Amino acid sequence: MPWSQFIRWVMFAVVAFGGILYGAILILDPYQNVPFSPSLNRAPVSTNQRFAYPALARDPIFDSAIIGTSTTRLLDPARLSSFLDARFVNLSMNSATAYEQTQIFELFIRNHPNIRYMVFGIDETWCNRSAIIEKYTFRSFPEWMYDSNRWNDLLYLFNDKALENAVRMLELLSGRREPKYRVDGYRNFTGDFGPYDLEAVRKRLHAVPPTSFDGMSLGPSLTQFSWHYPLIITISRLLAELPDDTRVLLLFPPLHARYIARRAADLSECKGRIAELLPSLDNVVVMDFLHISELTRDDSNYWDPIHFTSEIAKMLEINIAQVLGGGEPESSFATDFETYGATLP
Repeated sequence: MPWSQFIRWVMFAVVAFGGILYGAILILDPYQNVPFSPSLNRAPVSTNQRFAYPALARDPIFDSAIIGTSTTRLLDPARLSSFLDARFVNLSMNSATAYEQTQIFELFIRNHPNIRYMVFGIDETWCNRSAIIEKYTFRSFPEWMYDSNRWNDLLYLFNDKALENAVRMLELLSGRREPKYRVDGYRNFTGDFGPYDLEAVRKRLHAVPPTSFDGMSLGPSLTQFSWHYPLIITISRLLAELPDDTRVLLLFPPLHARYIARRAADLSECKGRIAELLPSLDNVVVMDFLHISELTRDDSNYWDPIHFTSEIAKMLEINIAQVLGGGEPESSFATDFETYGATLP
């Protein structure tokens, strides 16, 4: 066989093989974003939530959402759904930047004109005073998944990572793999930490020298007028984009007391800036656990400085449901901004 003919056959085989692989990716649709893929019993398989969650944010089955970082990941959307007769999805992502949270937030509201409840986790991510705020983490963020055009996603699916996730989807569909996340976005990631060891937890919590908690309320404050919080305007814009009849909860999650005490001034001033937004937002309520209390002092409530246990998550879920349902939270640790009284001038 002449070399020219051999090369043509090789090129044809490469193109054909590539076409078969690409076709398999489009059929298996590992990110659930191919407009014409066949209907299959899919679930999230990508280990990167930034790839796994856009499909969940578009899914019309949901009418309520949880947005945040890993500090709200343990909130079980199924339990909240049962408490409130709603359909929650948890779209909280590990170490999600404000920009990444904004993108998943806006993707959800674009695809859900009638949103019943929104739980928006506010931690120090939103209280960043840095002159330069990073848009991304070290994890890949697929901008193309977060726009309104699913057809342009096809341009980004012919690669080794999409093929890897297509194989995972095939294993899932054939019963040889469990989904990475539940179809409502939930996963109890503390299972990755191994058996609970309080002594090991205390070593993590007490690795940094203690800070005095005396007289530290961490209520909203407006005393540092020169401090600039550039992300507060983003919070204001996102809340304004929600329908007027959506019941919104700004949740300040209970990080460990040692952790928040070292950031007390920043967090209090940030809360004050957020408190200024509330009078114009009738559908927004606040539940603040991000202060020094018996809850946040108790080492046994935590895995590390920012991740509480599943038992605390269940307590939070009950209180969230009570507040979103129009009632009062049963927990004495669930403070709203009005409770702090004269902290604001």
